[in-house]
Amino acid sequence: MSDWSGRMKSTIKLFAEQIAGIRPGKVGVGFLETFRVSIRGNLVPIGKLGAMRVQGDQVHISPFDPATVPAIVRTLVEAKMNAYALNPSTVCVGVPPASVEQQDEVARHVKSLGEQAKIAIRGIRQDSRKQIVSRGRGSLNAVQADTDAAIAEVDALVAAKVAGLVGSSGRRRS
Repeated sequence: MSDWSGRMKSTIKLFAEQIAGIRPGKVGVGFLETFRVSIRGNLVPIGKLGAMRVQGDQVHISPFDPATVPAIVRTLVEAKMNAYALNPSTVCVGVPPASVEQQDEVARHVKSLGEQAKIAIRGIRQDSRKQIVSRGRGSLNAVQADTDAAIAEVDALVAAKVAGLVGSSGRRRS
């Protein structure tokens, strides 16, 4: 009956895992793993395309398929990251301490991921409503209550992460 509840919880869990790697004050591997690269028409997380390692103030990405290097570089450059192809099989991303603009960009990215999670939750709600109506049994109010709770949880995760990002810089937002 409430398969929607489990699906909503797994969406929240996925979102929480996505933002867990985003660290305040410095762009790291976890943040880079949240970007998706267009490979043959599919959006694939960078973390699934290759191995990442930190070397000093740089992150090196070694894709499993060297043909994906240009797509990875293009995605990161479009996201205003300091990325370039170190050689034909490695992408290098410079990671200086995050500036105010970069922290704002990270906050926008976290909010965007949160919005994507809320869209997924609303899609689950819509599917569940259709199932309830077609079966003629179930509670539309329960689906809406679970949806409201899931969206509130996503909003709380976004607010906590953005507050952590802003709080780490020592500046105040208006």
